[in-house]
Amino acid sequence: MTIAELHKIPLQAVPKDVFSLSGEAFVDAWATAFNLSADDLSDEERQNFVKAIRNGTNRLKIIDALRGISSGGEEQPIDYEAQVLRRSPDQYAIIESFTRFAPDNNVAFLRYTFDKICGRDPTDKERLTMEFDLRRNVTTREDIVKRVVSIARRDGQISLWDTLEQPVTQHSGNKPVDPSSARTLPAGLSYDIDGNQTLIFVREVPGEGWMIGPDLLHQPVNVVDGGWSVSPGWLITGPKRSLEAGTWMVRLDLVQDPAARIALQVSANSGLDTLQELIIAGSFVGSLCVNIRNEHRFVELRLKILETPDTTPWIKLRDVSMIRSKQGLENS
Repeated sequence: MTIAELHKIPLQAVPKDVFSLSGEAFVDAWATAFNLSADDLSDEERQNFVKAIRNGTNRLKIIDALRGISSGGEEQPIDYEAQVLRRSPDQYAIIESFTRFAPDNNVAFLRYTFDKICGRDPTDKERLTMEFDLRRNVTTREDIVKRVVSIARRDGQISLWDTLEQPVTQHSGNKPVDPSSARTLPAGLSYDIDGNQTLIFVREVPGEGWMIGPDLLHQPVNVVDGGWSVSPGWLITGPKRSLEAGTWMVRLDLVQDPAARIALQVSANSGLDTLQELIIAGSFVGSLCVNIRNEHRFVELRLKILETPDTTPWIKLRDVSMIRSKQGLENS
């Protein structure tokens, strides 16, 4: 949004000094202007917007985000950057959501970062070391967030970091690969077929079994009659990585009972943005397109077994993969 676009919004519904109000009053004023009810805007979401303002987020983006969840916002194009802003900080860390917290209080910043990423306070040694390095300017808050993510991974948690900055030198130079970066695909998941990037989630290897990509959560593989005996619920989810922008094709090849149903969903920003979803009944082979933009972080593909009476809980996954198309990238 720009200042020139404010004429599209009912300014008579907000005070003339709305941009001078506190974060709480600013969010309340625009929620009223967009007729947002408590069901539309929960208290938790409201507090997320207030925190974003305190952390330095442009207030025009807050207006965009509120308009996007209003009943009148359906006719507006989705602002995916607003979804990045709305997601609460967690172990999948957007660096900017941490570095802007308590800009004048490094101790508060450290405690907040450890709490959200590691689920605990820093130890005395961790706090003293990092606070001392920050005070001497030998490290930055960005580096601290990356270090905390590494600590969470060392503690056995699945944790990744990303940034709102565009990747400029992502694959250049001899800099070692950072496995804690969401833009680094885990070994074995990324393949190069005819020059196209390919992510293999599940693929049957005749006579051998199944290739299952790393960093995927999945039901235990219980092989029955050449397929998997499954239970209702999530079958596979992952990998919550930030993929390169462009058009991706999801390839599916599966066999199941004619009456059985399985749901597919591709999401981003920790589930806030749904990029593609459908329900498949019976066996299926084919492809569907997903447009991934720069604002889409932590992309995840999910397959969910739906409970269907009088069907055998059995499925044979022959191929579940995503291929980045070289066509149409100029529009991404």
